[in-house]
Amino acid sequence: MRRWRSILLVLVVLALVFHAGGGWYFSDQLREDALVVRPPDEDPEVLITEVGPGTVGLRVLEGEDPDLSDPGVIGLSWATGYGQLLDIEAANPDGLVVRRLVRIDGALPEVGDITDLDGFAYPPDPNRAFGLSFSEVVYPSPLGEMSAWEILASSDTWVIHVHGLRAARAEALRLVGPVARFGYPQLVVNYRNDEGQPQDPTGRYQYGATEWEDVAAAVEYVMGRGAENVVLIGYSTGSAHVLSYLYRTPSSPVVAAILDSPNIDFEAAVDLGASQRRLPLVPLPLPGTLVWSAKRLSSVRFGLDWANLDYVARAGELNRPVLVFHGTADETVPLATSQELAAARADLVRLVVVTGAGHVRSWNVGPDTYERRVEEFLDEITGD
Repeated sequence: MRRWRSILLVLVVLALVFHAGGGWYFSDQLREDALVVRPPDEDPEVLITEVGPGTVGLRVLEGEDPDLSDPGVIGLSWATGYGQLLDIEAANPDGLVVRRLVRIDGALPEVGDITDLDGFAYPPDPNRAFGLSFSEVVYPSPLGEMSAWEILASSDTWVIHVHGLRAARAEALRLVGPVARFGYPQLVVNYRNDEGQPQDPTGRYQYGATEWEDVAAAVEYVMGRGAENVVLIGYSTGSAHVLSYLYRTPSSPVVAAILDSPNIDFEAAVDLGASQRRLPLVPLPLPGTLVWSAKRLSSVRFGLDWANLDYVARAGELNRPVLVFHGTADETVPLATSQELAAARADLVRLVVVTGAGHVRSWNVGPDTYERRVEEFLDEITGD
């Protein structure tokens, strides 16, 4: 009996050491992956292997994501131009993919060109993308001056775009063109921790806990520009900033919001990411108890307040209509969080589930439908 107690004690000690050490290690990984401020992730390098009439052959040189066979519209940039990859014409087992190409800007690519893929689908500013006139403006925020693209139009309802984590303002371009056609002035903002902008005092991303102040500064700016009403559009983690602002300012001039692949429950997103990881040196998934330990240690080490970053649980504070897009193939933010938000506030939240769309790719797999739903929602909100 004593022998079995000794064995049990050893097993308990080993389990504690495993979870303490493993929890510490994976809390470091969480910090690096989700909290540390760094520039946008580099897109994979892709080689042009052939150029045909309206098509290009492609092969990934470095990086694995996104896949060359991802559905829908994908942006492709090269040294002398930019285009959109459309339907797949052919795909070989060795990784060669041939897709239709529509040139948007500059000269056509040539065989041997090294290119970059992106999901933003347009050249990196409103003029190159759509021929839209825009200004680079600055306005005050609690941390200092923030910059934004300003695109003018005649309506007194302004649309403010808030990009996602480690993305860039170009993420919003897929909607900037359509919203300009609909006749709304727009502000496409930077915020704290973006390159060239003031940094959060913590030196980390805060998932709306502090960034909401930058959204408030943008709203105040457009009010000074003549806005009577404001619509906020959040992309991925930008949606957390939007909801955090809405919950804190129930009587602001914001009349509605649109959220795309909203990262509005940080813990749920971390759990999804953890489910895709494996133990070091062992091809086994992370045990749930180890994930729990890593999250608890992250709370202590980095001051994470998981409950405060769960904007789904706080859905009772919502008092404006919200249109949500979320894809079934999103491997970054769980679709379930958008479904839970819609279920909790069926009176205000309208969810559009897009089959086959990855993270912030709902427009890409169905641009016409996406834009029509946005236009209908804006018309309904503004009474146009």
